[in-house]
Amino acid sequence: MPTVPSFAKINLGLEVLGPRADGYTEIRTIFQSIDLADALEFEPADARAGEIAFTSDDPSLPADERNLVVAAATVLQVATGSHHGARIHLRKTIPSGGGLGGGSSNAAVTLLALRRLWGLRLEDAALQTLAASLGADVPYFLYGGTMLGLGRGEEVYPLPDASEAEVVVAVPPFRVSTAEAYGRARGLLTPRAGARTIWRFSPDFASASRGYSFTINELEAAVGTGSGLVARLRARLVDTGAVAACLSGSGSAVFGLFAQAEQADRAAAAIRREFEDTAALRCRTLDRATYRERVLETIARDF
Repeated sequence: MPTVPSFAKINLGLEVLGPRADGYTEIRTIFQSIDLADALEFEPADARAGEIAFTSDDPSLPADERNLVVAAATVLQVATGSHHGARIHLRKTIPSGGGLGGGSSNAAVTLLALRRLWGLRLEDAALQTLAASLGADVPYFLYGGTMLGLGRGEEVYPLPDASEAEVVVAVPPFRVSTAEAYGRARGLLTPRAGARTIWRFSPDFASASRGYSFTINELEAAVGTGSGLVARLRARLVDTGAVAACLSGSGSAVFGLFAQAEQADRAAAAIRREFEDTAALRCRTLDRATYRERVLETIARDF
């Protein structure tokens, strides 16, 4: 059964500009792939025409269109008039509710894989439109690497890949509702026309030597009751040698970037030892070329 990795992301920077006329929130963000990944297995369905059969090793996940994998497959069927079906199995590694984009990544990989599996003639631009209909982060995962996200995050533009870094992702024992976090953020921040930091992004700012100086997340103040723990985790990552540390997306995961693997290993051990029920995951950043090789070339080769 062909298997495709579904990589997580972190947000190297995230600024909240204010409410939009459509009810969503205007943001500026820098997406960055990391090599923490779920795995998705695909094969044609033989039970009946058009059946999407979803299973997972995580029993908490719904198996209907509340799951972004099923939603992505269904949207692709409707958009193309396809009567193909598929059996899809998800092996889950990316923590849910951490701001790491696991569900969005799963949706994007499903679109890419089923386009190939079903032999659909669908241009990348059309696939990106379908991705945006599923969620603001989904279009990013069609490309990977380091990208600027505008609008709700669905408008994505490639940036020079940030310096390779070792990563520790600290996952506290609580989840953050994205909708609630953005709602609180809109109440805390004054709308403004331009972004304070991210617009000055350049390759110089995406380097360990400069300390990833653009790395901020204005949603941290909107995490809610867990904000104290988030702040302590971020501070501890810096204390243990992180050149930068930040909340990812709307949280609750906090990441630290390290220049050396040994530093990152020690930091992960310290987080596990000092913070009860908090996971510390070790991974690395992933550039766009490697992302394409592991996702798109796998699909092209195996499907």
